[in-house]
Amino acid sequence: MHPQAYHDPVRDEKLADPDTLVPLAATLVIPAKVNAPEVEEQMADERTIMGEQGLSKLDVEAPFDGHNDVDNEQPYGWVVVAAAFFVQAIVVGTVNGYGVYQDQYITHEYNTSSTFELSWVGTLNVVGMDLSGPITGQIADHFGYRISAFVGALIMGASLIATSFSTKVWQLYIFQGIIYGLGASLAFFPSLSLPSQWFKKRRGFATGIAVAGGGFGGLIISPVTTALFTKIGYRWTVRTMAIVHLVIIIPASVLFRGRVESGKDRAKRLKQGQSARELAATSEKELQELKDTAARVPKPKRQIIDFSVLKEVRFLILVSASFFVANGYFNPYYFFPTYAQKNGASVSTASLLIGILNGSSALGRVTMGLASDYIGDINTLLISTLFASLSILIVWMLAGTSIAMMTIFCILYGFFSGSYVAIVPTVAARLCGISNLASMTGIVYGGIALGTLIGSPVGGALLDISQGVNYRPLQLWAGLVMVVGIVLIVILKFMMNPKPWGKV
Repeated sequence: MHPQAYHDPVRDEKLADPDTLVPLAATLVIPAKVNAPEVEEQMADERTIMGEQGLSKLDVEAPFDGHNDVDNEQPYGWVVVAAAFFVQAIVVGTVNGYGVYQDQYITHEYNTSSTFELSWVGTLNVVGMDLSGPITGQIADHFGYRISAFVGALIMGASLIATSFSTKVWQLYIFQGIIYGLGASLAFFPSLSLPSQWFKKRRGFATGIAVAGGGFGGLIISPVTTALFTKIGYRWTVRTMAIVHLVIIIPASVLFRGRVESGKDRAKRLKQGQSARELAATSEKELQELKDTAARVPKPKRQIIDFSVLKEVRFLILVSASFFVANGYFNPYYFFPTYAQKNGASVSTASLLIGILNGSSALGRVTMGLASDYIGDINTLLISTLFASLSILIVWMLAGTSIAMMTIFCILYGFFSGSYVAIVPTVAARLCGISNLASMTGIVYGGIALGTLIGSPVGGALLDISQGVNYRPLQLWAGLVMVVGIVLIVILKFMMNPKPWGKV
């Protein structure tokens, strides 16, 4: 009987019999007759594929079977969820509330620029956040989620200060777009991924509460920002928002704590050889057996981003579906305030409608997150995307000048579109496991970034064709491109479970 050893979740994922192999692996840190540093270096890479050396049965399906999932849920998980809620409130609330900035730019600050030009600010904002996801997710997995979110807060605060001094649209592209997006990414992915490390049975519900912060933030931030534009002016409003980012995100980041050992901490532990006390309990024969096993493992080529997961068809379908959904996703958030004003709504009413959209999004994220624990995360993803698309193609297109119909659209679209971001992390965790979840979620959001890079500018260009009068082409584009994503989600559903009404 061996004493309790430190279990590396990544190594557990790679070895089929953790009760015997994992404790033995820990002893290899000691430089006995085994060349420990070389063996440990060979085994350290999370994505080593051992199939070519006769170990395929141990590893081929491991990354996608959740072998490294949560064994027990702990109370501190709810502290993490609360911290993630506030980070999401500021980051996502600001990103999704760009519509009020765009309206301010079109009508006041940059009124000589086209809608197409100004839509790129919000697009680069989202793209900067999502496209850098694979890299910032890797940073979070390596250095720790707390450090990642802390640095992200500093970058976002600095970018907003720089934005407040900008006088050209291209400067907005750099500061409010790309740099803010990079900082947002460093804070966003830890807050998105951490709840899945602390929960399994209630993973959808916990993640839903965390990402509901984005809708709650939008509900508050959009109307407040509009009011501040009037009271203290555009530039001081942006500086005030910079302070808000620092005051809320930095304390929240301190509460972040992962359940998977960061790459930096793991490397430090192995270097220090903390498993020395276990050597006495392990025979030389067992050490030699594990040495022979490790010798068959090819030395991996280290890479910043592990794109090998894209070889897994189910994960690739998830990324592709996210790409098409994202093409339509942000169009209502960016263009609805201007639409409402052109159809009879006042500035304050248009801002309130965006607040309602974001508030409904918060409710949808919690509700659909809870539903996913009962009907399955992929089923929930399918339902939410389907009704989000239908709300654009039916309700928004029929809204006309009716404030009541506009309100109904904001409620429906916010509820169902918001739940998409609540469910994607749980699907990724299901397909990939929880180790390196931030970087895996980052790859999914890389697909979302590419979709956003295309979708919103196309919507702005379609609007410019009619001099900002005819919104029908934009509405058709946003709704129909999401249908392509729906088809891919249906395919993923039947790959996971061929039964039409089965939980998946």
